[in-house]
This record gives sequence, C-alpha cells and structure tokens, in this order.
Amino acid sequence: MESTSAPMDSVTDDLSNEISRMSCDNTTEQKHQFGRTLVCVEYPAIVQNDDKMIQSLGGIHKISKVYAERNRRLELRFRPDDVYCRPACADRQKVTGLLLSVKVRRKKSSGEVVNVTPTVVGKVNMAFKFTSLCDFQFLAMDKINDKMECIYDQLVPRGLLTPQWFQDPAPYFLPPATFSRMDTVQNYQYRQETVHNDTTVQPYHIGRTRRRRSGHAIFVTFSTATIPLKPRPSALKFLDIKFLGGTHLQVMKQHFAERPIWSKVALMCVTGYSSEQMKFLLPAVAYYFVTGPFRIMWVRIGYDPRKHPAARIYQSIDYRIRVLGGTQSYVKAKRSYTQYLLPYKSTPSSRPKTAILSQQAEEKPVEPDSGLTENHYIFRPGMIPPSRQMFYQLCDIKVPEIELMVERLPRIQPGVKCHERLGWLPAGFAEQCRDIINNLVVEQIKIVRENNSQPGTSEEFSEYLEEEQDNEDTEENDDEDWEDYDDS
Repeated sequence: MESTSAPMDSVTDDLSNEISRMSCDNTTEQKHQFGRTLVCVEYPAIVQNDDKMIQSLGGIHKISKVYAERNRRLELRFRPDDVYCRPACADRQKVTGLLLSVKVRRKKSSGEVVNVTPTVVGKVNMAFKFTSLCDFQFLAMDKINDKMECIYDQLVPRGLLTPQWFQDPAPYFLPPATFSRMDTVQNYQYRQETVHNDTTVQPYHIGRTRRRRSGHAIFVTFSTATIPLKPRPSALKFLDIKFLGGTHLQVMKQHFAERPIWSKVALMCVTGYSSEQMKFLLPAVAYYFVTGPFRIMWVRIGYDPRKHPAARIYQSIDYRIRVLGGTQSYVKAKRSYTQYLLPYKSTPSSRPKTAILSQQAEEKPVEPDSGLTENHYIFRPGMIPPSRQMFYQLCDIKVPEIELMVERLPRIQPGVKCHERLGWLPAGFAEQCRDIINNLVVEQIKIVRENNSQPGTSEEFSEYLEEEQDNEDTEENDDEDWEDYDDS
C-alpha cells in the first residue's frame, strides 16, 4: 500500500502546483481552452462502450434537445430497445469546474513520475446528476404453461407487418405511464397529516380533482345579471401585502382606462409583469368572464360589455390550428400530458418560493421579464402562432382583410341584445376570421418548411415558456372553478 500511494501523492502534489502556476501565468491561454463551455453528465455506471452509453441516453439529438429545454430531465434507459423500459432521470444542476486532460510521464525503469502536464479542455457550468430513484420496471412477460415467457415480440412487431398480424389475438399488456408519482426520497416518519378546519372554504364536490383557486378574483358567467362595481376587499388587502398597491396598480388602472377588456397574456406582454404578480393585480381592477363571447377575458370593474355594442372589437376569437401533416413540428402545444408525468420533468416553479418583503420593493420595483412577446396575443400575416390554440381578441388581429370586415360591420340597432355565443358579431363572422387566419398560417408553414432543410429544428417557432405556462392560471381549462358574483 505504501509503495503505490507515494507516486499518487507525488502526482497529486505536482498537479496542484501546476494548476496554481496556470492560474498565474497568462501565457497558457493559447494552450488551454478556458473559453470553451462543456456540459457534464454523471453517468451512473462503468462505461466500457461509449456508443452504447450515448444510445442509453437517447442519442446525441435527444441529449441536445434536453439541454435546450430548461425544465426537461435527462432520461437514462438501461434497455433502450424496450419501449416499456422506465427511465432513470437526471436533474440539471449549476456547477463550477474545469475539465482537465492530465499527461503523466514516468520512467520505465523505476516508474518515477518525471513530469505532469495538465491541460484545460473547457469549463463546466452545468451538470446532469442522477440523484433520484428509478421507477419500477415491468417486463413484457406472461405465464404460459407454468413458465414465464417473453411476449415482447407479440406486442411490438419487428420488420414489415403482415395482414395476419392484425388478425391474430394480442395479449393484454397495458402498464401505466408511471408507477410512482415522485422519484425523490421523502421523509415521511409515519405521521398523520394535519387537518385544518377552514370554514371559509367550500366543501369538496364529487369529481373535483383539486381545491378551488384563491377567492380574490370575481368570476362572471354570461347569464349573470349584475356585474361587480368594486373589487373584493381581500384583493386590495393582498396588494398591500405583496407591495403592488403603488406603481403596479396605477399602471394596471391606466391600461384598463385605455382599453376596458384585456387578456392576461396581453397585459403580461405590455406591462412586463410576471404571472405571479398578475394573480394579485387583476382581481383588484377587473373581473373574469367564464362563458360567452368574452370568455377568458378580464373586464374592467363596472364595465358591462353586454350593454355596449362597441365592445365587439374586444370579443375573443378561439383559433385552433387544423391538423395537417407536419404542423406539429412547427407549432407547439400549450401543454402536454408529459407535463403531468412527474418523473420525466422537473418543475422548479412548483416548489415553494420565499418572498422577501421590504419597503424598498415599493419604491424601486424591479419588473421581471415575462418572456412574452406581442406574437403571443397579436396575429399578423407572415407569422406562426406560438401554440396550436390561441384566443385572439378581434382588435389584436392585424390582418387587412379582417380589419376591413370589421369596418364594414353594420351598426347595432337599438333594443338588440348581446347574443350568448355570437356576441355583437353577425353569424358566421368568427368562422370566416378563423378561415382567413388558418390560410395565412398554412401558407407560412409551407414557406418555412421549404426554407428549412430539417423540418422541426427551427427554434423560431419552438420557443414557448414551459416553465411559465406551468405557473400561468390556465383559466380557459378551468371553467368549473368560477363563482357567480353576489351583489348583495
């Protein structure tokens, strides 16, 4: 033991001395690549074949795709050819390190270390570490004649299919998408959960999947006779708690004075406020329409668009990209079922956040960048929507043909009431707008497809904030959470 440890100690000492000399010597910059940035993957196995290691991680293309998406986890499948293999997931972590290439010269006769030459290959700022548990594995096997046999070939065909394969009976093998909801170790300690008796919260109903949202906002249906004339006291109280009652509130009031109806995404883009701030600002100045032609829109408190025909330019147009070949490569979905498979995606936004409150927060507010652009609420010719379903307001559709149609709309006669589905627009107007938008989008997709040698790799139309959409209050999918406003 002593004979082997001495040379290693000598190498370590020489290496540390050489690194110290490198940090003080400016002449080594040409030799060392300090400006090269690398990504580290701590592979949880002894690597003997580099190709198989990369294949188990999904290939270079999959690794690059995971690196490009901020909240995607790196998946390791020890059986990459098995579609039923449950991966082990690695989380990205910020690190500070250097990758060194060390050359050690020894004497052949005695093995004495003559020279140690370290070379900096690059710096490492990010590492993927496999620190979580792997999900349960369920093999494609069945008990036949008191013997376990593999039925994978019967489930997943190989090669060309024959008509007989579709007629043969198939074994039942339907494992769930995931077995474990969490893959991190939890300190349970066999304690009973604490039950809080909150009398202000309404009891649960059968079929509900989660609790109601905070009751600060006022939800109104189209059939509600009266509209709110003032916000709830709790909404104003939370503005003071969150230090949003000064400049932030005045900015919101100014925007609603100029335009009485807004979408949340449009306000986030115009003001630069985050979704967390909008959660408290919007209930203080507006109420939310759940159904009708102004669905998923925030309306200024005291303003009833059902009594003002001029509000028809603020009606929402539900546009959905029609299914065409190759469309999914250019237009991303707002959300996917993979977002709810917890082991495959990290959700740092769902972790508890510590709010640091101070008086300086009101004096000098620092506006976080919402990451949204006007393309997320305004449509113009020559652009592709950021998601497959968009709720555009009629005034935000900057298409000359549609703008001309709006100008030619007939004047609303006195005594005409707002229609629950059409609003103040004539029948077929919204459908015609959707057809015009769809033709423009399909034409633009064809142009982009011709310009790109590899369809689906353009980042211009694939960047949509997944972390932000996990935070957003997706009211358009939560119609069951509205509450009728009681004017009494």
